[in-house]
Amino acid sequence: MAADFIDILNLPELDIGHSKRVLFTSDHFHTWIHGDYPGTKGQMHKHTADQQFYCIKGECTFHFPDGRSRALKPGMLVTIPAGQLYQLDNTGEEYMLLLGARAEPAANPRFSANVKLVGHGDFAKRNLDKITAPAEKKAKARADI
Repeated sequence: MAADFIDILNLPELDIGHSKRVLFTSDHFHTWIHGDYPGTKGQMHKHTADQQFYCIKGECTFHFPDGRSRALKPGMLVTIPAGQLYQLDNTGEEYMLLLGARAEPAANPRFSANVKLVGHGDFAKRNLDKITAPAEKKAKARADI
């Protein structure tokens, strides 16, 4: 396989409700970008492999089941061990862009606290009034519902 160079800062913003774009996947590892508009909050979930998030742009607050929260700002990295529940929340004032890496293929599922499968939530599409995004992105999200 040839080397693949990706200009992450010049990729187009992702559509509302489609916050993950896989950049690379193999049998044991994958990387992706995660992009969300301000006000977008995901579900509490966990994975079966260790992972990292690096904040490129904006601000993402990570919430944990014990009530702790911590903001990840540009230049910061967080490592989340396999099985750790967490929730992503764009608490900033601009489009948030994270680079993620996890030690499993991209197709592996995520789980809730009681080990039920958790899909990629539709919070953003159901809560467009809580999200700060361009009008054309909101219109496209409404049309997709």
